[in-house]
Amino acid sequence: MIVNLPQPDSPVQLVSTVHSNSDLLSAATLKNVGQKLVSACRLGWVVVFPTGSNELHLGVPMNISAGIEPGAIWDAPAQSVSPEFTKHKAAAIDFFVAEVYQSVGEPWKADLAQIRQQARRVAIRSQR
Repeated sequence: MIVNLPQPDSPVQLVSTVHSNSDLLSAATLKNVGQKLVSACRLGWVVVFPTGSNELHLGVPMNISAGIEPGAIWDAPAQSVSPEFTKHKAAAIDFFVAEVYQSVGEPWKADLAQIRQQARRVAIRSQR
């Protein structure tokens, strides 16, 4: 199961994702739902196994030279997420926005402990 975790407090939302046999996140569309220009961001994913254990991974930071204006969308490049996770019987792979760098102010960063808990809950619910 592949899931985009909801993050109501993030200034950037994952609008859609594309998955392939060679890259489990071969493309993503992001939307700036904040009030400031976004100059860079980073995506992440949590791989949840049937035992409840999980692995958290962060993609590479992506600079957005033109920026993402408030209300605009941006197509992120492939993230090189290995399909090996599915071969190791992952129960779920949950994608999320890990970091957002805006034109002014401190970067927004996801609470990674909360993300891991949320991913576990989603995987448990899907197994019922």
